[in-house]
Amino acid sequence: MAESAEARTLLELHVRLLDGDRVASEDLAELLLMPLVRRLNRKFSRTDVQVVSDGVTDAILDYCARPQIFDPSRGVPLNTFLLMAGRRNILNLIRGEMRRKAREERFTRVSSSKVVELYPSTGNTLRKEAIKARRRTELMQVLSDPVDKKVFELELKGERKTEAFAKVMGISGLPVADQRRAVKRAKDRIRKLLERRKGDA
Repeated sequence: MAESAEARTLLELHVRLLDGDRVASEDLAELLLMPLVRRLNRKFSRTDVQVVSDGVTDAILDYCARPQIFDPSRGVPLNTFLLMAGRRNILNLIRGEMRRKAREERFTRVSSSKVVELYPSTGNTLRKEAIKARRRTELMQVLSDPVDKKVFELELKGERKTEAFAKVMGISGLPVADQRRAVKRAKDRIRKLLERRKGDA
């Protein structure tokens, strides 16, 4: 009985999303985010909890942005659909991390054995870039909120447009002035978090 009630609630949320109801995405996240994270944490028990959370969050955000990707007529419940999407995202994140580590190892071997010998000044630049990249990674780990991470990533890329930040924050539907205020608050909060981390280091 509880399952059918949940299925009805999820279907209602799906219809609201299709109709452009902005509150529906918040209701959906409140209902499904933590249960899906808990289920996938059990499946990926050796994976960083943040990776699992990011995978599920991205699955929900992708679906909320394009609710038409879910087809109720196929007989798969929405929570199962999002569980599978989250699982795919997590596997992609794990594979991406493995590829990144392999690239870093190859880069380190090449830069230390050849590039630095041939071009000492280039070697210094590469070392500085590697230190900066490592520092960025450390700072990213300070941010536990997936949305904060995305805002910080945009800042690192030099993004300046309010609408780009508003999109990742899920507030594109707000008036532009409200978007600007919310984005500024988020940036200030993130900056303070990171400054505290620098002070502790």
